[in-house]
Amino acid sequence: MAIYEKVCELCSHLTVDLHGGFEFKCLRCGLCCTTGPNVVLTVFDVIRMSKYLNIHWLGFLYDYVKPIIADVIPFLSLKSRGDSCIFINEGDGIIECSIYPARPLRCRLYPLEVISPSVNSLHLDLKCPGVGKGERIKVPIKLVKHFFWELKEHYSMLLRKILEEGRTPLEGLTSVLEELWSKREEEATWTSLEYINSLGAT
Repeated sequence: MAIYEKVCELCSHLTVDLHGGFEFKCLRCGLCCTTGPNVVLTVFDVIRMSKYLNIHWLGFLYDYVKPIIADVIPFLSLKSRGDSCIFINEGDGIIECSIYPARPLRCRLYPLEVISPSVNSLHLDLKCPGVGKGERIKVPIKLVKHFFWELKEHYSMLLRKILEEGRTPLEGLTSVLEELWSKREEEATWTSLEYINSLGAT
C-alpha cells in the first residue's frame, strides 16, 4: 500500500473512498478543459452526445473523435483545438462547454477520476485548483456506480466483438455503436439526459 500511495503522490492524486467526501468548488478556470489530455469516451457517451447534437454517431466520430487503436482495443479520444477540448468556447475571459448538458460522464465526475470499475475508491486530481476550496461535498455515488456499469459494459462489448467474434477493432467498435444506436430509438434509460442528471455530479 505504501508503494501505491507513493505512485499516487507522483501523479498528484489522492485516494477517496466511495462513501467519503472532499472539499471542492469549481472555479470555472477551464484548466481541465484546456490543458489535456483529451477525454476518452465510452460508446454510451458517443450515443448520448450524438443524440444531443441530433447527428448520427458516424458523423459525430468524423467531426469530434479521434479513434486510437492501442494493441487491439479502440479508444475514443475527443479531438482538440490546440490544447483545448473541441467543445470548449473561449471568449471575453469566459470558458463554456457547448455540449455541457450531454458532457461525458468523466467530465461530470471531475476532479474525481475512476481508478477501476471494480474497486471502492476513486482518485481525486490535486492539480485541479478547486480542490481544497469550498464546502465538503460527498462523492456522487449514484453517478459513480452508473459510470462503473458503463465502463464494464463498454469494454465487455468491445472485447467480445474483437476477441470472441474475430472482428477487427474498428469493425467491433462499429458493430457496438450500431447496436446501441438502435437502443437510442427504444429510449434505453442510459440515453436519457434527465436520468443522467438525476444521478448527480461533482
